[in-house]
Amino acid sequence: METAALRGVSGREHQAAKALCEQLKQFAPDAVCRDGSVIGHIGAGEGKPRLMLCAHLDQVGFFVTDITKEGFLRIGAVGGVDRRLLPGQPVAVMGRNGELFGVISILPPHLTKGDEAVPDTEQLCVDLGFADADAVKAQVALGDAVYFAPKPMQLLGGRVTAPALDDRCGVAAVMGAAEQIAALPEDALPCAVTIVFSAQEERGSRGARLAALEEHPDIAIAVDVTFAMSYGEKPYGCMELGKGPAIGISSTLDEALSQALICTAAAAGIPYQKEIMPDGTGTDADWLALAPGGAAAATVSVPLQYMHTPVEVVDCGDVEQTAALLAAFAGRCRDL
Repeated sequence: METAALRGVSGREHQAAKALCEQLKQFAPDAVCRDGSVIGHIGAGEGKPRLMLCAHLDQVGFFVTDITKEGFLRIGAVGGVDRRLLPGQPVAVMGRNGELFGVISILPPHLTKGDEAVPDTEQLCVDLGFADADAVKAQVALGDAVYFAPKPMQLLGGRVTAPALDDRCGVAAVMGAAEQIAALPEDALPCAVTIVFSAQEERGSRGARLAALEEHPDIAIAVDVTFAMSYGEKPYGCMELGKGPAIGISSTLDEALSQALICTAAAAGIPYQKEIMPDGTGTDADWLALAPGGAAAATVSVPLQYMHTPVEVVDCGDVEQTAALLAAFAGRCRDL
């Protein structure tokens, strides 16, 4: 899962966007970085429906908000970071001259009360190993991005863990679909496909909103993650790892499009799950539907454990099946 190792906190997606743009050019030669997002096209033709496949490239993280006189960094969260796991975590700071590594400080056990609440992000500091503020300020500025530093690891059972699988696994699925779609003869592709890796989904879907305004899709599918059942959790409302992508059903999604995705999965023998979201999806899809003239919007999501932590987990088979479903849908969308 190489995409999970790229750095791209919301609002600071430059490294991730540049790398993904170069990768996408293999399948969409006109791919460009625009407004922080990556946009490319596969296939063309007048009268064909315009299909957008959108996965967000940004990740949760932090900005440096202060540098203490002792040389510690104060940080503020970007996105809904799970604060329970922050103390003691290794992090990387994108400083003036490259990455600097540190740890999020924590009180020693003898100074901690067992009943203390989870600390707010603003109460924590990052220790880079410097002895004073001047040494830190020579390499770090206020507003620099801070990332979770753990590297992706392969687990048993075809699963992988990494900090940024929300939504780099969605990016990987869309990239895999782009490869399959690009391999089709142009006259065999019934739609014009727009690939979008959107910026700032974690902070209000700014990238998806701009892409919808500029690209005018007829059909838009947001490819994101959804909550997978974890240890001790009740099965109601959660998806399962290894059971295929989750197709969204919601009041904000197009019912016929959701059903078409279900029919596509069934016809292609692709395992799938239904994700019921009565009051909205909380994804880019809610905004893609507002494209000029309106777009039929849907979600296809990869089940994920431990969301917004340094140890998110997905099943690689679910990512592959998501790519297969997207490609299969693109190959028959005119008939649906």
